[in-house]
Amino acid sequence: MNKIQRIIIVILAASLFSLVSCSSQATVTDDPTKTPAAVLQPTHTPDPCAPENIQTEVEIVHKLMREFDDASILAANSPAGQLSDTIANLQRIRRDAEDLKVPACLNQLKTHQLAHMNTVINTMVSFMGGTTQETLNDGIALARRQHDEYTLEMLRLLGVTLVAATPDPNQPTSAPDGTTGTPNAQAAPAAGITATNPGPTSANLRSAPDLNASASGILEVGQTANVLGITADYGWLLIENPGQPGATAWVYSSLVELSSGINTIPIITPTP
Repeated sequence: MNKIQRIIIVILAASLFSLVSCSSQATVTDDPTKTPAAVLQPTHTPDPCAPENIQTEVEIVHKLMREFDDASILAANSPAGQLSDTIANLQRIRRDAEDLKVPACLNQLKTHQLAHMNTVINTMVSFMGGTTQETLNDGIALARRQHDEYTLEMLRLLGVTLVAATPDPNQPTSAPDGTTGTPNAQAAPAAGITATNPGPTSANLRSAPDLNASASGILEVGQTANVLGITADYGWLLIENPGQPGATAWVYSSLVELSSGINTIPIITPTP
């Protein structure tokens, strides 16, 4: 065998080894029963709107709302000359809320949140610009109503029942003597029943059983008030205003917890 023949044999042997090697690799890769190490396995992404995850998602949104509420309280107690810095801080929080990405199930909550924040900021800017007291009052009332809408939506997402309590049909639905009262009546506490705000946020008190009625105070988280009566649809409770001794106020019944059954509370007929 000459030199040329040996070279040809070496080349043919190398080519044959290459073909066999490629064939072996193809066999392993193409085998449907085997998974190549380089193939990534799919991962499971938790559903943020699932019942076990929704509270965490709501808390992310509500953290900004609490920060905004704290800043709003500070603004309400700040001299006019310091409002510029306070408003700038409120605008920063509002931008953070705008930029926050939320799952689809929280879109309505975010809408109520931003509406409230915008109203508060615009009202303060109007105040600095010397607007009328009537415009300020309208802005404050709108902001409180939007805060209520935000709170109700948050409670709905957390699974808290938003409908008013349903009375037991086997129990009386008015005071034993059948009397009714008015918001200005000197009513006695309903058999010692109290209403407590369980949170997670403060509850606005109203001058009438209507979200559009003027605000008359706040029932803070954990705060308790004596119950005087309830509307016929069980939607609103008349309570002693804890911030104004001797005065009464209305609170949305779904925002509080009662110390006793709803059936013993006298029905109150609001004055038109």
